[in-house]
Amino acid sequence: MQKRIMDLEARLAEQERAAAARARQNGALSAEQDGQLRMLQAAVQSLSDGVIVCDAEGRLLHFNPAAEEIFGQGVTGAGPEEWSNEYGLFQVDGITPLPASEIPLVRALRGELAKGIELIARSEKRPEGIHVDCSARPIYDEAGELRGAVVVCRDISDRVRFRGEREQRLQAEAQRSAAEKEKLHMGRLLRVLLDHLDIIVWAIDEKGVYTFHDGRGIDKAGLGRGQYIGKNTFELYGEALSVNTRRALAGTVGHDLSEVHEMTWENWHIPVHDEDGTVSGVMGMSLDVTDAHRVKAELEARLALIERQQEVIRNLETPVIQVWDHVVTLPMVGVVDSRRAARVMDDLLAAISRTQARFAILDLTGVDVVDTSTASHMLGIISAVRLLGAEGIITGIRPNVAQTVVSLGLDLSRVTTLATLRDGLAFAMRKLGAGGERAKAPRAER
Repeated sequence: MQKRIMDLEARLAEQERAAAARARQNGALSAEQDGQLRMLQAAVQSLSDGVIVCDAEGRLLHFNPAAEEIFGQGVTGAGPEEWSNEYGLFQVDGITPLPASEIPLVRALRGELAKGIELIARSEKRPEGIHVDCSARPIYDEAGELRGAVVVCRDISDRVRFRGEREQRLQAEAQRSAAEKEKLHMGRLLRVLLDHLDIIVWAIDEKGVYTFHDGRGIDKAGLGRGQYIGKNTFELYGEALSVNTRRALAGTVGHDLSEVHEMTWENWHIPVHDEDGTVSGVMGMSLDVTDAHRVKAELEARLALIERQQEVIRNLETPVIQVWDHVVTLPMVGVVDSRRAARVMDDLLAAISRTQARFAILDLTGVDVVDTSTASHMLGIISAVRLLGAEGIITGIRPNVAQTVVSLGLDLSRVTTLATLRDGLAFAMRKLGAGGERAKAPRAER
């Protein structure tokens, strides 16, 4: 019995020693865990990136100092549906509030991995807003149960600003490159024009000194390209040929023709303005129009000749002839239209007044066609002759013309009509003889 008691006491002592050892070990583990936890907390607190943690119900549990700096405040009692308004969350346009469903921490609570989400956060400390890059993920325990979510936020305002500046620089560089290409393209086009057209393109400064002088027209003028650069246009061509250049320097566009270097030039003078609107010079173009000017002069001479010929023809259209004293005749040939009828009437009445004719004979031998208009014109002429105290006689009506007159129903009963011009002249002479006037041939007028 004594031995059993001793064995029991030994076992109890061993168990007590084991329990004490386990207690010492657990204490050491707890101290180590506490140290690790404090180290982890210190690390999170010292991070330059913002860290926010919430539980599975969406209650905010932790904001590290960087997160408080980014969003202007730390943990509040606001729920997920209030976070956008509470922490001033906006989409990247800076205007549209961020919907609660799109907040990275809310997406993580739904089990999503939200990486690289950009948003803008505004607060009283940062009313201009800052650009924030967020990445969130859910937190699961060993059993795979969702315990919460964590989001890491980084202020990327400098990066966004740099990105914007870089885009502006790239855009400006692209514009400069496009402008350079455009200049090269325009330069090539200008060179083609200068080398293939008979033009001179020139430019002068505000004092009249040439700064540009080129073009194939210079070769035709017997000059060298660029020969006038540095020289004064007013000294070269004088004030008489530089009137429009002076006007262009005053801001008025000019255009003229000039005879220089034994050639004819058509010139344009265009003012060149600075950004402030001040005229800083003149750009111009001179086009060789020597051949065109010569052709124009020839055409004008031909047109003048044609005009003189037409005048002769018009005079021949109404040849009023004094065949005897107080007797004139007008042979009509072709078509009598309104214009010609008016001219015939004017010339015939003038001749009657000048010669004091008593008889005017209209000979229609050369008229093939008579219509209502033509007949009306002839009757009008006869009526006008009668008003001057003379008698109108119509001769030479052809058969087809007579049929037409009858079919038109025209009344010629009051008009003396005879078969031929000879009959008309004989009729007039008899009338003159019966009236006691001496019949004689007319003398040539001086």
